[in-house]
Amino acid sequence: MHSIPYTSATELLAQFRAGTLDPVAVLETLIETAQAQQATVNSAASLQLEQARTMARESRRRYAEGTARPLEGVPVIVKEETAVKGWPRPLASLVFKDRVATENHPIVDKLLEAGAIPYFQATNPEFCVLGHTWSKMYGVTRNPWALDYSCGGSSGGSGAALAAGVAPLATGSDMAGSIRLPSSLCGVYGYKPPFGRLACASGDEYLVQAVEGPMTRTFDDLVLMQNVVAGPHPSSFTTLPYTPLPTSYGDLKGMRIAYCPAFGNPTLADDIHRNLLRALDGLRRAGAIVEEVELNWDLAEINQVLLDGLRAVFVDEFMGDIGEDDAAKLCSYTEVLREQGKSDAVSIIPSAVLGRQLHRDMHDKVWGKGYQAFICASMLTTALQADQDPVAEPIIEAHGHQYDAYLGWCLTPPFNLLNRYPVLAAPTGLSDLGVPTGMQIVANAFDDETVFRVAASHAKAGSSKLFVEQFPPASQPALAAVA
Repeated sequence: MHSIPYTSATELLAQFRAGTLDPVAVLETLIETAQAQQATVNSAASLQLEQARTMARESRRRYAEGTARPLEGVPVIVKEETAVKGWPRPLASLVFKDRVATENHPIVDKLLEAGAIPYFQATNPEFCVLGHTWSKMYGVTRNPWALDYSCGGSSGGSGAALAAGVAPLATGSDMAGSIRLPSSLCGVYGYKPPFGRLACASGDEYLVQAVEGPMTRTFDDLVLMQNVVAGPHPSSFTTLPYTPLPTSYGDLKGMRIAYCPAFGNPTLADDIHRNLLRALDGLRRAGAIVEEVELNWDLAEINQVLLDGLRAVFVDEFMGDIGEDDAAKLCSYTEVLREQGKSDAVSIIPSAVLGRQLHRDMHDKVWGKGYQAFICASMLTTALQADQDPVAEPIIEAHGHQYDAYLGWCLTPPFNLLNRYPVLAAPTGLSDLGVPTGMQIVANAFDDETVFRVAASHAKAGSSKLFVEQFPPASQPALAAVA
């Protein structure tokens, strides 16, 4: 059995029910881990301990009385952007450093109703508009596997905290890859559900490129958490009815799976490609018919159209609240967005048009050809410094290639335009730098169960087993000592 910081939620619940672990003692152990990681990984925006300790005592009582709920006593990481009533919510910005959430996000209500214990508030970049996790407010959040390198973003604090052992479950949000990038770079599982599967926050009904979703260290925990947080909520009028996902899956015998490693982009790093092909071999052993298809997508165009759409419905309006006196408090990457908003107009319409074109291409080459799932890498390279500043250094040079430093290394944005597609990020191995790599498992609109079925076989195949075996990262003695 793993040490407490690396015990899954599924196993914690089993031991809580058996009386072999106590929710109060588990929380205290994880608090020690959370405090210790701050000196190296720096993934905590805040620790909310008083309420959590009260909730842990309540969970202990419920287990004794036989009234435990589905996630009773399980500690949870909550991304700072995700509102928890009474918790700070500055969106990592010094401009809004005194802001406090006045109500819960629906995903938080669902977790609380299930008996989970939110206690760790994870860092994100300012306004969640960067693929790394650093800000003037919180400093640099680092990858527990290799501290010099990026943990991804914008849910990088959640991914790093999971990998550092502070809790088995975390919330994330994704509007350009913000769940899938940190999940892949931190060696954990993450799910970008189709828009409408989870209730969005009030006011976000038209921000269809962005969704909340679960992040976990194990596949079984991803199913567990998704089944708790999905489905209707009283504050949302956009959420679909929900049928819980199965908790066990058979093999993939006869399933046809298409893959295209990087949408035709020639700069995919060899180590990421190697790990992806190994994962695909595991799916073949599970009975799947896995075949390569040709998709030649212009990633630069996709990225720009997505960013323009996000600016049209979210960023520009938000930046309008920031006066000239506060501009100096902004991070470099948000100041650029603010200046762009003053000089040029953008529209959501091109996002809809390009999304339709991408779906037609997927239909012509994937869904219409009888494939049930599609797989690609999550990013082109892992050679990403933790404090990478795309304004100061707009070009990344790695393994003989150049990448636009803002989104040019990401393979996630197409599926924010295709925002009704479910996409699950799963770990595939370690890069030559010692940073985890990952893949995206995709299905057609609202076909959630297919991506979980494929991911279940991937987890069983062993190509991601090293992450379970190596937590905590052996290269970080300070973290290993905590566990």
